[in-house]
Amino acid sequence: METTVDEPSWLRTGSWIGCPLLGGGIGVAAWALAAWISGLPAFPFQGVFKVLTTLPQPWATLSAVGGGLVLGLAFAAIWAHERLVVTVSPTRVTLVRGDRTRRIEADLEAVYLDGKELVLRTTDGREIAREKTDLKNHELAPAFAEHGYPWQDEPPVER
Repeated sequence: METTVDEPSWLRTGSWIGCPLLGGGIGVAAWALAAWISGLPAFPFQGVFKVLTTLPQPWATLSAVGGGLVLGLAFAAIWAHERLVVTVSPTRVTLVRGDRTRRIEADLEAVYLDGKELVLRTTDGREIAREKTDLKNHELAPAFAEHGYPWQDEPPVER
């Protein structure tokens, strides 16, 4: 029996919807800001802002929204690729990030979060994994404890 710990499904789905929508909104806001700045009597780099507002309507707004949507999708894709998924079984810990998979089959002395990094340490004191994650203590601890791994709520004091 395995236990998988991942971001909640609402957050994964929401990032694919929310990031492009937010990006589209930011695109429109950036275009509006450029239009406002280009109308000022003086502003540094005003020529750049005037170039941004030379497209006729509705193409200017559509371009701003489209550019923001694309940037939002790119951000969501990066977020999904960088997400850490942890699968715990009685004999193995599997860490998946993007297209990289690490399978760890070792006797562990300590498993804990050190800030925003998941750390796995062997019984001989070697640190065999340190992975950045947004997963929380209360999400990871039950999965490791359920399978007999020595979860610690705080990083151990160095000897």
